[in-house]
Amino acid sequence: MASSKNLKTAAYQFLKKKILSNELPPNTYLEEKMLCEMAGMSRTPIREAINRLVQEGLVSVIPNKGAFVTSLDIQRVKELFDARVELEPVVFRKGFDRIDPAVLNDFRAKFESGLAEKNYPFLHDEDYAFHNYLNSLCRNEFLIRTMNNLQDLFQMVRTQDFYSRERTENGAREHIELIGLCLDGKQESAANLLVTHIRNTEKYYFQNLAQ
Repeated sequence: MASSKNLKTAAYQFLKKKILSNELPPNTYLEEKMLCEMAGMSRTPIREAINRLVQEGLVSVIPNKGAFVTSLDIQRVKELFDARVELEPVVFRKGFDRIDPAVLNDFRAKFESGLAEKNYPFLHDEDYAFHNYLNSLCRNEFLIRTMNNLQDLFQMVRTQDFYSRERTENGAREHIELIGLCLDGKQESAANLLVTHIRNTEKYYFQNLAQ
């Protein structure tokens, strides 16, 4: 029988994956019985997973109504983009000297494969993993925690149905270009491209939102 700790972890990972992939979209009511049936678990680990996701900002509790997947209204998404533009280049510079060329080459091969196959869910997952890898190199637990939270929320943005496939492809190409600059040791050029990458994503997102 799985331990209580393992069940809690499994419930958390199950719900988080559903939220980040938009299988449970923003504003979805998280009814415990439904979630228990989906996950094949009892209420206790599901309830504790919801509490943990509340702490991470992925779930919101509305008094007298219950728990809901956090809303992604226009203002919230704008603030998310602004936070990334301000923080991500700083974190990137702090970790630049610890970038592993082998890891970058592996990411480049995955982006190229995803582009060739037009595998958009795969590209979304690798996008998320790539930025999390770069952020993890800064060796500052508070910055890493903040950036992980931002990346989790942003994964909810990039997996929405209306998110442009064109932007997914262009974003992957920008990642490949960024990897090339990193491998060449061009830190400032790479940091500048990172800002351009985020702003390009913002532009495409709101263009598609308006359609």
